[in-house]
Amino acid sequence: MSTLNSAKKVIHELKKQGYEAYIVGGAVRDHLLKQPTTDIDITTNAKPYQVSKIFKTKPTGVKYGTVTVFMGEETFEVTTYRIDGEYLDGRHPDMVVFAESVEEDVKRRDFTINGLLMTEENKIIDFVKGQEDLRIKLIRTIGNPEDRFNEDALRMMRAFYFQAKLGFQIDRSTREAISLLKDKLKDIAMERVLQELIKLLKGKHAQKAIQSMVTTGVHEVLPGLEKGILHIQNMEDIPFVDAFFTLCFTLHGSIPSEWSFSNKHRHRYEIASMLANTYNEFDAHTLYTYGLDLCLLANKVNYMLNRSRNLKSKIEEDYKNLPIQSDLDLKLRASDMIKLVNKKAGSWVKTLQTQMVEEVLKNKLKNEKSALEAYVLEHVKE
Repeated sequence: MSTLNSAKKVIHELKKQGYEAYIVGGAVRDHLLKQPTTDIDITTNAKPYQVSKIFKTKPTGVKYGTVTVFMGEETFEVTTYRIDGEYLDGRHPDMVVFAESVEEDVKRRDFTINGLLMTEENKIIDFVKGQEDLRIKLIRTIGNPEDRFNEDALRMMRAFYFQAKLGFQIDRSTREAISLLKDKLKDIAMERVLQELIKLLKGKHAQKAIQSMVTTGVHEVLPGLEKGILHIQNMEDIPFVDAFFTLCFTLHGSIPSEWSFSNKHRHRYEIASMLANTYNEFDAHTLYTYGLDLCLLANKVNYMLNRSRNLKSKIEEDYKNLPIQSDLDLKLRASDMIKLVNKKAGSWVKTLQTQMVEEVLKNKLKNEKSALEAYVLEHVKE
């Protein structure tokens, strides 16, 4: 984790070489709010090549004037004052021009609460009334909100993220601009939208952010989430990430292809949604087939949808009491079956294992070696 003290050492070294430098953005905001700081950004009038002459660096975004500076075990993104060109892709400037002053750099940033500067001596420099917005707990764009969102539509999702994190209100003109321009989110890579949404859901004030998404109509442009968000906005507690997406896709009926989930998460949401739409309770066969975790998730979703009681304790107890939880638990191995009947391996082995599992789950067959051997001898002859 990067620390303010180490960041000040970077600033001190830059100033020793005759450059200006400040801590900027979220680290200043969180410092003033007395919240933990993680990533610390530094802005300077030194060009990337000049920064690289002073520190050990990595060229992480030279096109945008950024290098990563290594200070011991810590790293800091150091970016040259800049003015952004046109945002032709609605996400990144087509080009950047290095700015003459730090004020020019600040005024191209997203929100006033992220536009604060801090000197090596802890002095706050504020060109955008960010301190006032921190005091009154307001999320407001720097300059015209339509301009800021036209430059980078993802800033709309970031407004909700900051609301979820901080509990602040979103300024009226900022909110109105989001309502007007929400369709631009369709042009953003959905993996970026997903990242902001997941961060939002983990926020202490996620409920407030979800309600703002509905107020501005953003829920309507997020594929497959509209019905779920409308339901969740009235809940006392926002569900965790997996339950949120499972609930949304349970109501939607499928997982839209636009979402860039990993195969593991897509499979998880597909199966849990199917279970929620198919079962209100889970018998031994279902628990065995789909496992404890997915059955608990499906029940949690059905409980949130008022379709079922909260059966968490019962499901856990029923799973614990299953006579068998995997075909590996059978007291007769495949090699034993082959040896027992002196027959070549083949599909018959898996078929017979499946049948034995079914019978054991129904308590019609004991999971004991002698009983299973008798079952094999009987059914192979058939």
